Amino acid sequence: MPSFSARAFGFVLRTTGIVRKNFTGGPGIDKRIAAARAAKPQLPTAKQRARLDIREETFDGQTVFHIAPKGHASPKRLLYFHGGGYIYAASTFHWNFLCHLAEAHGIATIAPLYPLAPENEVGRTVAFALDFYRHALDRHDPADLTMGGDSAGGGLTAATLMAARDAGLALPGKAVLICPWLNAVPDHPDQAVIERRDAILTMSGIRDAGRIYARDADVADPRVSPIQGNWEGLPPILAFGGGDDILVTDARALKAKLPAVEYDEQAGMVHVWPIFAFPESRAAQARIAAFVGG
Repeated sequence: MPSFSARAFGFVLRTTGIVRKNFTGGPGIDKRIAAARAAKPQLPTAKQRARLDIREETFDGQTVFHIAPKGHASPKRLLYFHGGGYIYAASTFHWNFLCHLAEAHGIATIAPLYPLAPENEVGRTVAFALDFYRHALDRHDPADLTMGGDSAGGGLTAATLMAARDAGLALPGKAVLICPWLNAVPDHPDQAVIERRDAILTMSGIRDAGRIYARDADVADPRVSPIQGNWEGLPPILAFGGGDDILVTDARALKAKLPAVEYDEQAGMVHVWPIFAFPESRAAQARIAAFVGG
């Protein structure tokens, strides 16, 4: 059974709808995106910046954060793409997660704030991610890199890995996919059942965000729905899924396609549960750190 804090966290999210409202489709989604753009960006806090080595750079017009323990000497790096349905920027949850990896586990992260939809579309976003990966290869041995992300960031990770392989680039040593969004068409029969328990996502939200991100592309395009792509030749993958997450069907489809994937699915867990702060999250973060640093 999930811990009390995990159950309480899910209960609060389901009851308030504070996150779920942003991931619900329909005519209001454009207003919610506009409100998000007008709001103050959620960034690492002053306390986090004081405790850690956090610096920023700009790449192709986008901000990139580097987060590491002070005095960090390991060459290992996690290249991380945040979630948010390709339409929302990184949240406080993401920064807390990445800063905890640095403070508790000594993991250094490179976190690009990639171009979002609807101002951009899948072609621009995947091209940016691939170009930034090339940039990372100029600075790091690919064997020292782990590429990863949660939700849409997991989908972007998969699409970028496929693009890098097809471009003949050296691939990172490993990949981490946290409750990845791999299919922009929510058509699995289990999703309608799970949706009633999902505290964060809705099927209408997936459908509309996928269309917004795809723009003129087909939503079945592997850049939008990477489960449709070619997964051959990719690095070892650590993946996570949650029983109360409609995207668990994507993670299960990946495990069925690639049995060698190291897969951790836990019953009763909300979407992207490994990035939060309850006991199961902390255990998953330790597992991610061991995978990245190993």
